[in-house]
Amino acid sequence: MRQGSKTLVAALVALLLAFGLAACGGDDDSDTTTTETAQEQNADGKGSAGANGDGGSDDGRAPGGQDESTPGEPAGSFKPKQHDDSGGGSEQFRVKGGDNSVQEFGEEASEGEFEAAAVALHNFLDARADGHWAAACEYLAGDITESLEKLAEQAKQIEATGCPTLLGKLTNPAAKQDLKKEARRANVGSLRVEGDRSFVIYRGLEGTILALPMKEEDGEWKVAGLAGTPLN
Repeated sequence: MRQGSKTLVAALVALLLAFGLAACGGDDDSDTTTTETAQEQNADGKGSAGANGDGGSDDGRAPGGQDESTPGEPAGSFKPKQHDDSGGGSEQFRVKGGDNSVQEFGEEASEGEFEAAAVALHNFLDARADGHWAAACEYLAGDITESLEKLAEQAKQIEATGCPTLLGKLTNPAAKQDLKKEARRANVGSLRVEGDRSFVIYRGLEGTILALPMKEEDGEWKVAGLAGTPLN
């Protein structure tokens, strides 16, 4: 088995350890103001159209006043945001003398695949950050949602069923601000593909380079993990 495939399997296994954690590459500065965040977005060019105005308030409620702790928001009510990704391929993320198994995994995807996978990633991050759990589950790969449901069956203390409810219950409310920041700043640079397995590589908080498994199901790209793995 190729090293990249091993990394993919490890990332999927790590799904069960990802619940309740802040976004990878987390920002510990909880006092960052809205103005400072907007300035950082404009400075690094990673902001999205409407990200500050449409991304939900910071009082724990999603757009329209929906409380993030109640996963009853229908998937159809989620409005995808526009994001601008820099692209450029995985070469820019190689680490001299480091483990580049993800950066060298398979081949660089076509432009169409890259754009479709990037949209799926952004939509998942945005939906999760805004508390649209049903929409977030729509962008998750089938085996991930199945893992969520199996986890609930095995963990008797979790009194919830179905991906939206589980995702809402298992996401740490304390991570809300970091999830919103990660969703705003995520900047996809590469999609590496080998068969039906792939990794999207993107910049997260504080310049952290992250890799997240992706999967194509019935012609649509899905997110195959809940948290990106740092590569730098």
